[in-house]
Amino acid sequence: MRLLWIACVVTGCGSSSSTPVDTGPIEDATPDSVSIAAPCDPSTTGLIAPLPTCSPTHPCVRLALEVPQVPITTASDPIACADPRWTGRRSWTIDGVVREACVFSPSGSEPRALVLWFHPGGLGGDVAEQETHVLDKAVAAGFHLAVVQGRNLHFPTEAPRDGRHHDFYYRDLRSPSLNPDIVSADHLIDLLVAEGAIDPRRIHVMGWSNGAFFGQLYAIARHTTPTPGGSRIASAAVFAGADPFGDIERNPFTDEPWDASPRCELTTTPRSAVPILLVHRTCDLAVPCGPTDFACFGAEPNFETSRWLASAQVRGVTGLEGHLIGGVELGAAADLDANACTVVAGSTCDPTPCRDDPTSSGCLCLVNHLRWPDGQYNAATGVDREPLMLEFLRDHPLP
Repeated sequence: MRLLWIACVVTGCGSSSSTPVDTGPIEDATPDSVSIAAPCDPSTTGLIAPLPTCSPTHPCVRLALEVPQVPITTASDPIACADPRWTGRRSWTIDGVVREACVFSPSGSEPRALVLWFHPGGLGGDVAEQETHVLDKAVAAGFHLAVVQGRNLHFPTEAPRDGRHHDFYYRDLRSPSLNPDIVSADHLIDLLVAEGAIDPRRIHVMGWSNGAFFGQLYAIARHTTPTPGGSRIASAAVFAGADPFGDIERNPFTDEPWDASPRCELTTTPRSAVPILLVHRTCDLAVPCGPTDFACFGAEPNFETSRWLASAQVRGVTGLEGHLIGGVELGAAADLDANACTVVAGSTCDPTPCRDDPTSSGCLCLVNHLRWPDGQYNAATGVDREPLMLEFLRDHPLP
């Protein structure tokens, strides 16, 4: 079902549901229902409490375009895990919110690598089997794969993005953390490791868009500081992300614009040597490659990949490296290695939506963001970059 997400951005789509199965232990985190007038502390965690979940008393109404345009009143939704190759689904509860993940575990007793895959904002974890070939490669390579379902959150961006996300704005990187999404990932890893089939030196992270931001944050949080169960992240490979320590445009606790002080961008970036590969395209409407598409499309603060790659070393994130690939705005060069971002300025800056002009630079650069780089896009083909990302993980186990 290739490019389902792009169709949903234009027309809107429904979501599937199913009943949770095995339930893990309950853990506690800071409640999400917090009302805060000044939401930021740049010297500590950025946002000073977790992003609030959607609820009957605080419904989510600034909805991402790819989800049904009906107010969201639930904190979480089930993940389908429809592909028969999934070997299980894990369910657990944190602070009264049911969390879920689709899990593939290979047969055999030899410890194997584990990859946690974090979905982009909006449709949720089922995008992994609909829009990527990560499960195919997990089956072929014989490593464990867990696709984690995000919560329904009020999101602090100028663009309406309420819906399923992972919270990278509340940067409590301690172990145990008070960020429910960090707690959730910690719990899932510790649960799977306790089952005895995971190689503790090869626990990795992948993510796309919102999942790329959160995946980087989580890898930085758990590379040196272990989970409560003692596990650490060896490396990460993500697509279409940027600086996970940036600012907000709206107060998620009041759903109003926030342009006052204090700000949410961290004063000091946490230092880390965790190896992170950031694959990104030459033009991207949601997470721009460079300054011209950033300016043209009015992206969120710090959502510029080149700026993050250029500043990370100085800020102490020494293991980050970028891999630039072409997009559809370059025609036949899609997915090939590229040397520079596309200049989208002057007459080429056209943010017209896809529904009005599918050939505009805004539409083409949005398509770039919505195409996970596995090289297969309906009738068109490109270069599969999943092997590059997975090889990076294989080459970077814990010492």
